[in-house]
Amino acid sequence: MMNQDFENFKDECIEQLSALQEEFIKLYDINSYEHWFYDHGIGVFHFKSDDGRNLYFKYVDVGSFSTNRNTWMWSWENESTPKHVAKGLEKVKEYGEENNFNELSQGLLENGDEYTGWALTAITAKLLNAIGAYRIPHEHLFVYFIFINELTQEQYDDLKEKYVDCESHGASRIAFVCQHLLKGANLGFHETIDSNPLIDPEDDYQAWCDDCEKAWEREGDWTENFEAFVNLKIVCDQCYFESKRRNQRD
Repeated sequence: MMNQDFENFKDECIEQLSALQEEFIKLYDINSYEHWFYDHGIGVFHFKSDDGRNLYFKYVDVGSFSTNRNTWMWSWENESTPKHVAKGLEKVKEYGEENNFNELSQGLLENGDEYTGWALTAITAKLLNAIGAYRIPHEHLFVYFIFINELTQEQYDDLKEKYVDCESHGASRIAFVCQHLLKGANLGFHETIDSNPLIDPEDDYQAWCDDCEKAWEREGDWTENFEAFVNLKIVCDQCYFESKRRNQRD
Protein backbone atom coordinates (compact mmCIF):
# COMPACT_ATOMS: atom_id res chain seq x y z
CA MET A 1 0.00 0.00 0.00
CA MET A 2 1.24 3.48 -0.85
CA ASN A 3 2.29 5.70 2.01
CA GLN A 4 -0.60 8.12 2.59
CA ASP A 5 1.78 10.94 3.48
CA PHE A 6 3.43 10.45 0.11
CA GLU A 7 0.06 10.46 -1.63
CA ASN A 8 -0.84 13.79 -0.05
CA PHE A 9 2.55 15.26 -0.90
CA LYS A 10 2.30 14.01 -4.47
CA ASP A 11 -1.18 15.46 -4.98
CA GLU A 12 -0.02 18.81 -3.63
CA CYS A 13 2.93 18.84 -6.04
CA ILE A 14 0.76 17.88 -9.02
CA GLU A 15 -1.61 20.72 -8.25
CA GLN A 16 1.27 23.17 -7.99
CA LEU A 17 2.84 21.95 -11.24
CA SER A 18 -0.48 22.31 -13.05
CA ALA A 19 -0.63 25.98 -12.08
CA LEU A 20 3.06 26.46 -12.84
CA GLN A 21 2.72 24.91 -16.29
CA GLU A 22 -0.20 27.12 -17.21
CA GLU A 23 1.84 30.20 -16.33
CA PHE A 24 5.00 28.85 -18.01
CA ILE A 25 3.27 28.01 -21.30
CA LYS A 26 1.55 31.38 -21.40
CA LEU A 27 4.63 33.40 -20.42
CA TYR A 28 6.91 31.84 -23.03
CA ASP A 29 4.19 31.07 -25.63
CA ILE A 30 5.55 27.51 -25.76
CA ASN A 31 2.86 26.20 -28.10
CA SER A 32 3.93 28.63 -30.81
CA TYR A 33 7.24 26.79 -31.30
CA GLU A 34 7.12 24.03 -33.89
CA HIS A 35 10.39 22.29 -33.01
CA TRP A 36 12.31 21.22 -29.93
CA PHE A 37 15.79 19.85 -29.33
CA TYR A 38 17.76 18.93 -26.25
CA ASP A 39 21.50 18.72 -25.85
CA HIS A 40 22.73 16.45 -23.08
CA GLY A 41 26.23 17.70 -23.75
CA ILE A 42 25.51 21.15 -22.31
CA GLY A 43 22.18 20.47 -20.60
CA VAL A 44 20.14 22.91 -22.67
CA PHE A 45 16.64 22.47 -24.11
CA HIS A 46 15.98 24.46 -27.29
CA PHE A 47 12.60 25.49 -28.68
CA LYS A 48 12.73 26.79 -32.25
CA SER A 49 10.00 28.32 -34.40
CA ASP A 50 9.69 28.38 -38.18
CA ASP A 51 9.83 32.19 -38.08
CA GLY A 52 13.31 32.10 -36.50
CA ARG A 53 12.51 32.55 -32.80
CA ASN A 54 14.54 30.56 -30.25
CA LEU A 55 14.09 29.73 -26.59
CA TYR A 56 16.78 28.12 -24.44
CA PHE A 57 16.43 26.59 -20.97
CA LYS A 58 18.87 24.89 -18.62
CA TYR A 59 17.25 21.63 -17.61
CA VAL A 60 17.41 18.66 -15.30
CA ASP A 61 16.65 15.27 -16.88
CA VAL A 62 14.22 13.85 -14.31
CA GLY A 63 13.74 10.36 -15.71
CA SER A 64 11.81 8.22 -18.14
CA PHE A 65 8.68 6.06 -18.19
CA SER A 66 8.60 2.90 -20.31
CA THR A 67 5.23 2.20 -21.90
CA ASN A 68 6.39 -1.34 -22.70
CA ARG A 69 7.23 -2.30 -19.13
CA ASN A 70 5.21 0.28 -17.18
CA THR A 71 8.36 1.18 -15.25
CA TRP A 72 9.85 4.49 -14.17
CA MET A 73 13.62 5.06 -14.08
CA TRP A 74 15.14 8.09 -12.38
CA SER A 75 17.88 9.56 -14.55
CA TRP A 76 20.53 8.98 -11.84
CA GLU A 77 19.89 5.26 -12.36
CA ASN A 78 20.26 5.44 -16.16
CA GLU A 79 23.86 4.79 -17.20
CA SER A 80 23.29 6.52 -20.55
CA THR A 81 22.31 9.81 -18.89
CA PRO A 82 25.27 12.16 -18.24
CA LYS A 83 25.68 13.03 -14.58
CA HIS A 84 25.69 16.76 -15.17
CA VAL A 85 22.10 16.78 -16.51
CA ALA A 86 20.93 14.88 -13.40
CA LYS A 87 22.52 17.36 -10.98
CA GLY A 88 20.00 18.39 -8.36
CA LEU A 89 18.24 15.03 -8.21
CA GLU A 90 20.36 14.08 -5.22
CA LYS A 91 18.13 16.50 -3.31
CA VAL A 92 15.05 14.54 -4.41
CA LYS A 93 16.67 11.25 -3.42
CA GLU A 94 17.70 12.62 -0.02
CA TYR A 95 14.17 13.91 0.56
CA GLY A 96 12.82 10.45 -0.18
CA GLU A 97 15.25 8.79 2.20
CA GLU A 98 14.50 11.27 4.98
CA ASN A 99 10.73 10.79 4.66
CA ASN A 100 10.69 7.07 3.81
CA PHE A 101 9.25 7.82 0.36
CA ASN A 102 10.63 4.86 -1.58
CA GLU A 103 9.28 6.32 -4.81
CA LEU A 104 11.86 9.08 -4.54
CA SER A 105 14.85 7.03 -3.44
CA GLN A 106 14.63 3.86 -5.55
CA GLY A 107 16.16 4.19 -8.99
CA LEU A 108 13.67 1.91 -10.76
CA LEU A 109 9.96 1.68 -9.95
CA GLU A 110 7.77 -1.17 -11.15
CA ASN A 111 4.04 -1.20 -11.95
CA GLY A 112 3.66 2.44 -12.93
CA ASP A 113 0.98 3.97 -15.11
CA GLU A 114 0.55 6.92 -17.47
CA TYR A 115 0.48 9.37 -14.55
CA THR A 116 3.67 8.18 -12.83
CA GLY A 117 6.06 10.30 -14.85
CA TRP A 118 4.17 13.54 -14.38
CA ALA A 119 3.67 12.89 -10.66
CA LEU A 120 7.39 12.36 -9.99
CA THR A 121 8.27 15.28 -12.25
CA ALA A 122 5.87 17.47 -10.26
CA ILE A 123 7.63 16.51 -7.03
CA THR A 124 11.02 17.24 -8.59
CA ALA A 125 9.78 20.60 -9.86
CA LYS A 126 8.71 21.59 -6.35
CA LEU A 127 11.91 20.45 -4.63
CA LEU A 128 14.20 22.07 -7.22
CA ASN A 129 12.18 25.27 -7.75
CA ALA A 130 11.60 24.68 -11.46
CA ILE A 131 10.07 27.29 -13.76
CA GLY A 132 8.40 24.67 -15.95
CA ALA A 133 8.43 21.07 -17.14
CA TYR A 134 8.27 19.19 -20.42
CA ARG A 135 7.76 15.65 -21.68
CA ILE A 136 9.04 14.23 -24.96
CA PRO A 137 8.45 10.87 -26.67
CA HIS A 138 11.43 8.64 -27.47
CA GLU A 139 10.60 5.26 -28.99
CA HIS A 140 8.70 3.38 -26.23
CA LEU A 141 9.68 5.95 -23.60
CA PHE A 142 8.45 9.28 -22.34
CA VAL A 143 11.35 11.39 -21.05
CA TYR A 144 10.64 14.14 -18.50
CA PHE A 145 12.52 17.39 -17.96
CA ILE A 146 12.25 20.32 -15.60
CA PHE A 147 13.53 23.74 -16.60
CA ILE A 148 15.68 25.63 -14.11
CA ASN A 149 16.17 28.95 -15.88
CA GLU A 150 16.02 30.62 -19.28
CA LEU A 151 19.19 31.40 -21.22
CA THR A 152 19.75 34.28 -23.60
CA GLN A 153 21.30 33.61 -27.00
CA GLU A 154 24.60 34.99 -25.71
CA GLN A 155 24.51 32.77 -22.62
CA TYR A 156 23.71 29.75 -24.78
CA ASP A 157 26.63 30.48 -27.13
CA ASP A 158 28.99 31.01 -24.20
CA LEU A 159 27.88 27.76 -22.60
CA LYS A 160 28.59 25.77 -25.75
CA GLU A 161 32.20 26.92 -25.59
CA LYS A 162 32.57 25.58 -22.03
CA TYR A 163 32.10 21.91 -23.01
CA VAL A 164 34.42 19.39 -24.61
CA ASP A 165 33.73 16.02 -26.24
CA CYS A 166 35.62 13.46 -24.14
CA GLU A 167 36.34 9.99 -25.53
CA SER A 168 35.69 8.43 -22.12
CA HIS A 169 32.80 10.52 -20.79
CA GLY A 170 31.16 12.15 -23.81
CA ALA A 171 30.30 15.85 -23.79
CA SER A 172 31.33 17.34 -20.44
CA ARG A 173 32.38 20.63 -18.91
CA ILE A 174 35.87 21.73 -20.00
CA ALA A 175 38.74 21.80 -17.48
CA PHE A 176 42.53 22.07 -17.53
CA VAL A 177 45.34 20.13 -15.83
CA CYS A 178 49.10 20.37 -16.17
CA GLN A 179 50.84 17.83 -18.39
CA HIS A 180 52.06 15.89 -15.34
CA LEU A 181 48.59 15.36 -13.84
CA LEU A 182 47.22 14.00 -17.08
CA LYS A 183 48.49 10.47 -16.37
CA GLY A 184 50.33 10.84 -13.07
CA ALA A 185 49.43 9.74 -9.55
CA ASN A 186 50.25 11.10 -6.09
CA LEU A 187 51.79 14.25 -7.58
CA GLY A 188 49.87 16.79 -5.52
CA PHE A 189 46.89 18.77 -6.77
CA HIS A 190 46.73 22.58 -6.64
CA GLU A 191 43.50 24.24 -7.86
CA THR A 192 42.86 27.81 -8.89
CA ILE A 193 39.28 27.49 -7.55
CA ASP A 194 37.75 24.96 -5.16
CA SER A 195 36.06 22.24 -7.16
CA ASN A 196 32.77 20.52 -6.42
CA PRO A 197 31.34 17.88 -8.82
CA LEU A 198 27.78 18.90 -7.87
CA ILE A 199 28.17 22.60 -8.68
CA ASP A 200 28.88 24.22 -12.04
CA PRO A 201 31.68 26.78 -11.55
CA GLU A 202 31.67 30.31 -12.96
CA ASP A 203 35.21 29.79 -14.28
CA ASP A 204 36.87 26.70 -15.72
CA TYR A 205 38.58 24.27 -13.36
CA GLN A 206 42.38 24.42 -13.55
CA ALA A 207 44.98 22.50 -11.56
CA TRP A 208 48.65 21.62 -11.50
CA CYS A 209 50.99 19.37 -9.51
CA ASP A 210 53.52 20.07 -6.73
CA ASP A 211 56.38 20.57 -9.20
CA CYS A 212 54.35 23.12 -11.14
CA GLU A 213 53.50 24.90 -7.90
CA LYS A 214 57.22 25.16 -7.10
CA ALA A 215 57.89 26.44 -10.61
CA TRP A 216 55.21 29.10 -10.11
CA GLU A 217 56.87 30.20 -6.87
CA ARG A 218 60.23 30.45 -8.67
CA GLU A 219 58.92 32.36 -11.67
CA GLY A 220 56.42 34.54 -9.81
CA ASP A 221 54.43 35.09 -13.01
CA TRP A 222 53.03 33.34 -16.06
CA THR A 223 56.32 33.40 -17.96
CA GLU A 224 57.18 31.50 -21.12
CA ASN A 225 59.28 29.09 -19.07
CA PHE A 226 56.43 28.44 -16.65
CA GLU A 227 53.89 28.01 -19.47
CA ALA A 228 56.15 25.47 -21.18
CA PHE A 229 56.73 23.56 -17.94
CA VAL A 230 53.03 23.40 -17.01
CA ASN A 231 51.85 22.77 -20.59
CA LEU A 232 48.15 22.79 -19.65
CA LYS A 233 46.01 20.09 -21.24
CA ILE A 234 42.28 20.25 -21.94
CA VAL A 235 40.25 17.54 -20.19
CA CYS A 236 36.60 17.11 -19.26
CA ASP A 237 35.47 17.78 -15.70
CA GLN A 238 35.02 14.07 -15.00
CA CYS A 239 38.62 13.38 -16.06
CA TYR A 240 39.61 16.34 -13.88
CA PHE A 241 38.03 14.79 -10.78
CA GLU A 242 39.58 11.42 -11.58
CA SER A 243 42.98 13.15 -11.67
CA LYS A 244 42.18 14.88 -8.41
CA ARG A 245 41.43 11.56 -6.71
CA ARG A 246 44.70 10.08 -8.04
CA ASN A 247 46.90 12.99 -7.09
CA GLN A 248 45.48 14.87 -4.12
CA ARG A 249 47.32 14.38 -0.86
CA ASP A 250 45.89 14.71 2.65
